[in-house]
Amino acid sequence: MDRFDMLTRFVETARLGSFSAAAALLGLPKSSISQAVTNLEKQLGTRLFNRSTRSVSLTSDGETFLPQSIALLSEWDALQSQFITSADSVSGELRIDMPSRFATNILLPILGEFISTYPKITLRVSSVDRKVDLIKEGFDCVIRVGELADSSLVARRLLTYPIYNCVSPDYATKWGIPQSLEDLANHKLIDYSHTLSHKTPEFKFMKGGELHGVEMQSLLSVNSTQAYFAACASGLGIAQIPSVGVESELKEGKLIRVLPEFEAQAMPVNLLYPSRRQMPLRLKVFSEWLVDKLRENKKPC
Repeated sequence: MDRFDMLTRFVETARLGSFSAAAALLGLPKSSISQAVTNLEKQLGTRLFNRSTRSVSLTSDGETFLPQSIALLSEWDALQSQFITSADSVSGELRIDMPSRFATNILLPILGEFISTYPKITLRVSSVDRKVDLIKEGFDCVIRVGELADSSLVARRLLTYPIYNCVSPDYATKWGIPQSLEDLANHKLIDYSHTLSHKTPEFKFMKGGELHGVEMQSLLSVNSTQAYFAACASGLGIAQIPSVGVESELKEGKLIRVLPEFEAQAMPVNLLYPSRRQMPLRLKVFSEWLVDKLRENKKPC
């Protein structure tokens, strides 16, 4: 067994928290995982894991060794990629996190083509609408909607979503349709907040190239895109929804667009990953494919 195999088994064990889970993921016997880690510990002269009957946890030395191991494996992938040209030669697991509506409405409908082109890449797609620690949780990349906080991650722009102000027909029947910003005083806003904070929600809109806000009443705050969309469709208030996935609802009359002249700033969508220099080949081909596919489908960008 070479050292890169040992490092891979160590990293997966650390990420999953057990030898059994790492063995299942890699398709290997549990004994080969534990033996690889033991051999690695002997070579390093230190314990990397605290072991119990059901799980393992990193020692302080293991915590130090893990990010360096991930970086080394990424460097190895990048080096290999310089000499691999055929799609059939690109392999490995690609772990991606993204918002649920992006997965449902953008990625999953077109993903079959990528799988056919790169049959040796295994995809793990997370879409639970929460912030993830890309490095700690072992993701190769994340797709994020909205303005980005300062970060050491590399960002690649994928799309820009227009934002639509929407209500349901039931809401319009009960409360009417606002015709002006002044009318918003008589309406309810569905608040979207990752932290479910107590901050007074605002109806956002662009004017003169600047973003403005009007404070509104809100009886509901949610922290998931699926819940946000469902709340609007259920008539619980006005929602400012990214255009992706709502075009059909608007055409079918399931949602009504209101105040189109007062809409929020278009929302960027970016692909984020740790380092361009250490980009694994499987991530490189995925990012290039996704950008090309979205351009081909003429998505807003």
